[in-house]
Amino acid sequence: MKDPTPSPGREGARAVRDRRRNRRPSLMSRIRGSVWGGVEGILGADLLWSGALIVLVVLAVGGQRCGHEYEQFLVGQDAPRDIKAVKDFEFIDARSTDDARQHAVDQVFEIYEYHTGRRVQLARQCSELFEQGRQLLLGAAPDGESAQELVAQELGDRLSPAALSALVRHRFDSGLERDMTSVLTIVLGGKVVASKDVLVREDKITLRTFPGEGSETLENFDEFIDLEQARAAVKLRLAERLSLPAAEERVLGSLAASFVDTNVNLDSVATDQQRQEARHSVRSVIQRFRQGDVLARAGEPLTQDIIDRLQAAGRKSNAPLGLQGFMGLLFLAAMFAFFIYRYTRFHQRHFRKIKNLHALIVLMVITMLALSSAILWLARGIVDNLTYPFNQLDAYAYLIPLGAGAILVTLLANGRIATVYSAFAAFLFGAANDWNAHQMVWAMLVQCAGVYAISAYRERAALLRAGLVVGGAGALMTMALEALRDPPEPFSYAAYAAGLAFIGGAIGVGLLISFALPMLERLFNVLTDIRLLELSNVNNPLLSELAMRAPGSYNHSLVVGTLAEEAARAIGANALFCRVAAFYHDIGKINKAEYFVENQRGVNPHDRLSPSMSALIIASHVKDGIKMAREAGLPEQIVDIIPQHHGTKLMTYFYEKAKSNTDPSLGPVKEEDFRYPGPKPQTREAAIFMLADAVEAAARTIDEPTANRLREMIRKITNSIVLDGELDSCDMTFVDLERIQQAFLRTMTSMYHQRVDYPGFDFRQPKGEAKAQRPETGAEAKTAELGDRKLVRGS
Repeated sequence: MKDPTPSPGREGARAVRDRRRNRRPSLMSRIRGSVWGGVEGILGADLLWSGALIVLVVLAVGGQRCGHEYEQFLVGQDAPRDIKAVKDFEFIDARSTDDARQHAVDQVFEIYEYHTGRRVQLARQCSELFEQGRQLLLGAAPDGESAQELVAQELGDRLSPAALSALVRHRFDSGLERDMTSVLTIVLGGKVVASKDVLVREDKITLRTFPGEGSETLENFDEFIDLEQARAAVKLRLAERLSLPAAEERVLGSLAASFVDTNVNLDSVATDQQRQEARHSVRSVIQRFRQGDVLARAGEPLTQDIIDRLQAAGRKSNAPLGLQGFMGLLFLAAMFAFFIYRYTRFHQRHFRKIKNLHALIVLMVITMLALSSAILWLARGIVDNLTYPFNQLDAYAYLIPLGAGAILVTLLANGRIATVYSAFAAFLFGAANDWNAHQMVWAMLVQCAGVYAISAYRERAALLRAGLVVGGAGALMTMALEALRDPPEPFSYAAYAAGLAFIGGAIGVGLLISFALPMLERLFNVLTDIRLLELSNVNNPLLSELAMRAPGSYNHSLVVGTLAEEAARAIGANALFCRVAAFYHDIGKINKAEYFVENQRGVNPHDRLSPSMSALIIASHVKDGIKMAREAGLPEQIVDIIPQHHGTKLMTYFYEKAKSNTDPSLGPVKEEDFRYPGPKPQTREAAIFMLADAVEAAARTIDEPTANRLREMIRKITNSIVLDGELDSCDMTFVDLERIQQAFLRTMTSMYHQRVDYPGFDFRQPKGEAKAQRPETGAEAKTAELGDRKLVRGS
């Protein structure tokens, strides 16, 4: 019989489905697909990556010579033989450089400033005193005692009582003023310093005359007088001019001397600045030696200068490679690239987390070697003008954050692969640094510390802890390796190198990982635990919208996440991925939440639709979920779960309803019209989701979920999915299925356990009453067997 419900019908639904499947992608989608197709092609070009690695190794190691080292000598030791330079080289003579710079500093004399206008200022101060006194006397009463009191009130803090009495008695005479200012001007016309004894200790001084009369270098200081001499001169000259009682002359002489001040002063700031400029203007003293020059003669006691020269010769003694050396290096580089290729190809067969493992390993090796060269190049440019141990270029190799490469490979692949990568990277690092065995060992150990530090990543703070572990381990290993040198470097060098190692690990590793990890995740399409933990935040806008618009589906997702996580842990799958992916597997229900029974509140819109249209709406949440997930930037691994957790399962309820409501004369109802579009689960994690999703939905149909009933339900749901062929495309075994069922049973038993009754409260109702009060929907009327209600849910 025909379905009386007005609907597009089965043929209309099929046409809509066909149009959606045949819809051409947008221009941006095609461009994005082309770009990523090109990137995939480059990442998969193993020959290209091997060639790039060979070129890098030749460039990085080609300037080094393996096997030639100068002996290590001690100061005072006799040279055992004539030691000659094996090639032309030059080095910075630190001692000669310091001597030259000290000589330049010694040529900068103390700078004194001579202010010629100072005498005018001091004479004006004296005149202002007399002028102020005369003004006070004009405003005072004729009584002399009253006048003196008024002047004392205003000028008492600047004048002694004797000087005040004398000036009042002479009524601040202008003639007396002229004598005093004239004497001050004459005496201060010379060069007055605070202490001539300090001045004469200098061989020479630079005298700058202000304002704007230039500067001169003086070595004769006869024309200078100190402050006490200048005051005595003022008193003497003033006494010669005045014809007053001796007591008054002494008082007025002391007054005039109080205005005397220095007009030549030391400018220590300008002196220090010029000395620093002189020091920095002297270039490093470079000594040049030609091949065959004798660096130390047999029997000659070795000084620190000679040892520095030998060490410089040892660092620069790598002669250019000839044809034979180049061919040998090329062979070594080719074998190096070959073994990396063979290892990654062998491991790739059973490793699905990352598709282009060879490209990742080579890219990390190239990046870390390029970073090492860049840091050492920068250090080489700034250490010349530093003092020991800051001018030791070898120490800056410990600043390189090598541990970051090992940590990145661990996060993107696993610890085993990262350890192998560390061995390759450590060998190249030591070879590129003058075949330094100490640094080769340090590089290997510090990278192993990084692998160990990040192997148990479960929270965001682990990156900080990993950096601190790498920094601390690198510092300790630096101290240990430097102590093994013969002879050992001074402790200051080892301490400075250890400090650089700690900074490179604690700070450099964290910064480099934070910058590089998101790009590498996107480039290699890898979903790391860091990204999963970021997505696990339930405050994510997508999850918040799901919780608000489809609360039943949100709750269902949380429960499925718990089941999937426990099942994944039981069979050794990625439990964190299962928990996080469960949050997003049903986000497509946001658009049509009311069509899914867990979100309905007594009204079922499917009662007004044909079965084919209902099936089309239910299946559309997969397509909507994929679109929303990609728009939100979710990783493709999580996007793949959305269609795969349904696979190609049959929506049994709508299929049976269509068969019962359709006129047989129109032909049989096609089963494929009521199946999800697929694909079937491709991974164990996707298979776990399919099982957890179906089991969680079926559990809600059990009135009294005891352990036996839950066990029987889980077994039936699992068997039906297996018999339907939904797990044929993943590597799930029957042992895995058994463990998954046990994990489901443990988890669901704890979820649906019996609770004690609350005294005084009876929340139970007779089953008949409950059924009478509950509005029955058309979708719920056909849930006679386990799993049918699940199909109505469309989850």
